[in-house]
Amino acid sequence: MADPQTCGSVGSYAKLLVEDSDIVGDYDPATFDSNSERYEFLRETITYSDVLLGGNGITGGIDPIAAHLRSGTRIVHGQIFMEVGPVELSAWLPRIFGNTDTPPTFTTAETFDLTPFDLFIRRDQGDSLYRHCAVNSAAFRCRASIEGEEQVMQMMLDIIGYQEHGAETWPVTEPALPSSNELYWLLGDGKLSLDVDGDATLQADEEYYFDAFNLLIDNNLVPQTRNFLRVTCLQSRGRKIRLQVSTPYTSSTHTDLYISRFDGKGQLNFLGTKNLSGTSESTYTTTIDFPRLVQTRRTPNVSGPGEIPLSLDLEAFRTSSAEPITVTNSTS
Repeated sequence: MADPQTCGSVGSYAKLLVEDSDIVGDYDPATFDSNSERYEFLRETITYSDVLLGGNGITGGIDPIAAHLRSGTRIVHGQIFMEVGPVELSAWLPRIFGNTDTPPTFTTAETFDLTPFDLFIRRDQGDSLYRHCAVNSAAFRCRASIEGEEQVMQMMLDIIGYQEHGAETWPVTEPALPSSNELYWLLGDGKLSLDVDGDATLQADEEYYFDAFNLLIDNNLVPQTRNFLRVTCLQSRGRKIRLQVSTPYTSSTHTDLYISRFDGKGQLNFLGTKNLSGTSESTYTTTIDFPRLVQTRRTPNVSGPGEIPLSLDLEAFRTSSAEPITVTNSTS
């Protein structure tokens, strides 16, 4: 039997719950129970931290003294990494886009409407509840592989929050883990289409193969503290949406995408029926539409004797009639 004084907490026993924040009345902490959202996650770096202030004056010696030290403003900040599919996207897309949409369609809006949430993390020996959190940025990525986990779509959430609340206890009856299939997306389910002929219609010959993608939605949240020792306000200073894709460097990609500097409509589609590896996948679809993607061109490089990739760096823009990104996400 291990000595309890030398064996520390381990991540295998960690748990993560999420509830929408109370945004009316007294702004009480969310109530966590058996109906709360529960997620598997890969790792997290959420902290509630401060800085030590004072004690910097000249004292007549080379060492500072602690008599005047104060703890400065505290902030919740960190990242959560998890593997995702349509089920997770349905819950997180409104928080990422700042727009409370009705499934299955989610989109951005010109006015960012913050949709805050509370995080409850059980770290084996202790619980931490983080209040009024928001998604500063979200990144979705995966990469082609034969055996590696990198082919599973991962979501990285960069989170900023107001404060930690230490008085809550873990729910007696916690949410159950999924009892039926809730499958994650693989890169092999993906399809990339780019409107190279400019007719605003995506056709079969406008599909491009790819080896990896990274979709970044950066809400550029700035925390305001005013005359408090905690965050009291989160404001967006302008959203940026970028799609980075690694494609084979062929004559068609060189001409259509690089030489011509691609500027047009794009779509990233994940189809559960594509590989027919499971009957339950046939009900899953996630379609990401971009009305206008504009490429920043970068010359391909030879990094060794292997295949030369053409890396696409695309930024999404709104048009006069469409948002910069719209996701149609079906779980049934």
